[in-house]
Amino acid sequence: MQRFRAIAELLRKRIDAGLIAPGAKLPSLRRLASETGCSVVTAYRAYELLESQGLCQSRDRSGFYLCSPGKTSVHRFAKDMPVMPADTVRALDESLARPHFHALASAATLPDAELVDSEGLNKTLRRALLHTHPRPEQAPDGHPHLIAALLQRAGRRELFCEPHQVIVTRSAMEAFNLCLDSLAQGASPVLVESPSFHPVLESLRHRGIKALEIYSHPQLGIDPEQFEHILNSTGVKLCVLMGCNRFPTGVTYSRATLERLVAAARRHGAVIIENDMAAELGHGALRNASLAEFDSGATVVQFGGTASYLSSAFEIGWVMAGQYAAQMSANRHLGATYLPHPALQAALAEYLAGRKAERDLRATCLKLGQRMQQGMGLLKAASAGKVTVSAPHGGYMCWVRGPRGFDSMKLAQTATSDTFAFIPGPFFSPAGAFANFMALNFSAPWTTQRCEQLRQLVEAMYSQA
Repeated sequence: MQRFRAIAELLRKRIDAGLIAPGAKLPSLRRLASETGCSVVTAYRAYELLESQGLCQSRDRSGFYLCSPGKTSVHRFAKDMPVMPADTVRALDESLARPHFHALASAATLPDAELVDSEGLNKTLRRALLHTHPRPEQAPDGHPHLIAALLQRAGRRELFCEPHQVIVTRSAMEAFNLCLDSLAQGASPVLVESPSFHPVLESLRHRGIKALEIYSHPQLGIDPEQFEHILNSTGVKLCVLMGCNRFPTGVTYSRATLERLVAAARRHGAVIIENDMAAELGHGALRNASLAEFDSGATVVQFGGTASYLSSAFEIGWVMAGQYAAQMSANRHLGATYLPHPALQAALAEYLAGRKAERDLRATCLKLGQRMQQGMGLLKAASAGKVTVSAPHGGYMCWVRGPRGFDSMKLAQTATSDTFAFIPGPFFSPAGAFANFMALNFSAPWTTQRCEQLRQLVEAMYSQA
């Protein structure tokens, strides 16, 4: 598909979703070009195509305006909008079937393995292996001590849940998939943030569920008014949001924004699946905010996991399921998904309930904050201050916007095993947008080699443009 046609299609989908009111002014050519990573000429051709289809009209020295009513049928929108357009390089099955590319993307998804000293956890696990543990039927949805430890930590963030409403899984993404399989309503689309946590998009794609995207500003996050407008105009009933230390921008929404999003979802009878995977990784925050903090248990279902702040060898996930706990528990058993090993659950229960976990987490967050600042300084130095980056409040990812002519997917296809690990921007959009963006993982120490790799990556970014 030609680039201008793809941009025109993206705009038409926004119109169909009701994101642009009839008679409203469409984004300026420069703004559209910046948002999509195309040239102003390409943006103009996209508007010309929409104008020829009777969807918009140009006004001298003013711009383009929508002239057709937005179509608000959620079923029509879902039918027309694929989660992953087959004609883009985002369809990895054929165009990116090379091991080193997947290794680079995978390396950029999880924090550095040495970020946390796991020796204490290893000792705890060895002790746990010497003891007997509850049989599965005695702890059908998780080790009681582990659930108690998870609730204790949640309580420090003003998140309160009953023990029987917590479901333990083997990973955070297994927890999300359980939420999705339990709450998704047939073929109805799911509202996701854009840029979005890309494994969420893959789960939707594999299930044939259409993704309806809402733009999330790299500093401010979602506009609550736009969020409510989408709920009202499309009738969508399930949303996936990440309000704390968002992946990939690292931004945490303000408490006022979080409260307004939950209130809007409650008014429209929508359920929010909250991705809380990176909530523990704040850069200096005493208590990280959460969507679930403003809910009584009927609007927000929260999932999380330990992979973002512990060694992947100690990974588990969980769901704070609220009133949906019985349904999710039944689905977990019917789906024959197993709990983590009892010894692993017992070891994590002991560790998370103790003081060492807090000390380790503080040290981890301090290291992350320092490495993030150093990485952003290196980025700016390598680009002579031209590169634009998000300002993370937490987490280990940095969202980078390259020059207008840069194509992150093209760079990914030519990258070698020595390239600084990154995830191309189109991974984070259902429509394959953010062509000139990339997500970088800054959790590892800044060795001389990594500094040089980052410099070469920035050089490649600007030489391609």
